Amino acid sequence: MIFDRREQVRLLNQDIMGEHDAILHYLTHAWTVAYHFGPQIDQIAKDEMRHLKWLAHSVVALQGVPDLTTPQVIPVADIRGALEADIHAEQVAIAQYHAHSEQIADNRIQALLQRIIVDEECHLRLFREFLDQQHGQPWGAEGDPEAVAALATKLQALVAMEYQQVISYLFSSFVSIHMRAIGMDFEDQAVDEMKHLGWIGEQLASLGYAPSFHQRPMGDHEMTRYLEVRHWSQLHHPALVPLLDRIIGHERYQEEMVPDGQWTVGTMIGAQNLRQTTDD
Repeated sequence: MIFDRREQVRLLNQDIMGEHDAILHYLTHAWTVAYHFGPQIDQIAKDEMRHLKWLAHSVVALQGVPDLTTPQVIPVADIRGALEADIHAEQVAIAQYHAHSEQIADNRIQALLQRIIVDEECHLRLFREFLDQQHGQPWGAEGDPEAVAALATKLQALVAMEYQQVISYLFSSFVSIHMRAIGMDFEDQAVDEMKHLGWIGEQLASLGYAPSFHQRPMGDHEMTRYLEVRHWSQLHHPALVPLLDRIIGHERYQEEMVPDGQWTVGTMIGAQNLRQTTDD
């Protein structure tokens, strides 16, 4: 295990260079030969931008200097070549993140790298779907209306829960002192929850249901509810499982990195109620 600060910075700078390379290649492919999948690849590039930001913050927190040397983008003439290159890039990145996570002793950095791996594995799956020319085919809401309604009910509970998480992290950001820290800050986590909200909301809308943001979240623990929905989806809507796996991976990272005294949904609601009582 590596404890030396400078060596940890060196490894993280390797990861930064990999993310920088991926960003430029993915954007180039999205704008040129892979334009048919442009919006999806653009979103993947934005994920990589966030990874670069987190890694750079971590390097600075370790008193290092992020290496932002511009990578060389090699042109690709056809969509198959571009997507095969993107698949290879994701495979290399995943292997490197696993290796660095095992080498670096700092558990905060280990957790961050594992969090990034969750996204990279999803990117790999998407690029493989693009290569098969199958991405974007909706799984739809066909089938037993009662089953569709049951899924909509479960997704609605997640929409309400994710919305409260967004507000919670933003509230924490507003009342906390901003300091240099390894990994994600409260605003980053709010953005994550907003993405989860959008993904779940889109699935709910595809079933013909309008998301409600005013429904009070269920009392269950968030991870418990996601795992319940995942188990249900395995039986009734398997196509939803990869999306749930990605969200669950994000939520596990956030649970591991919650510092003492952080505002949670419950404490935030309590503070709001107390403020309302005082105002009355």
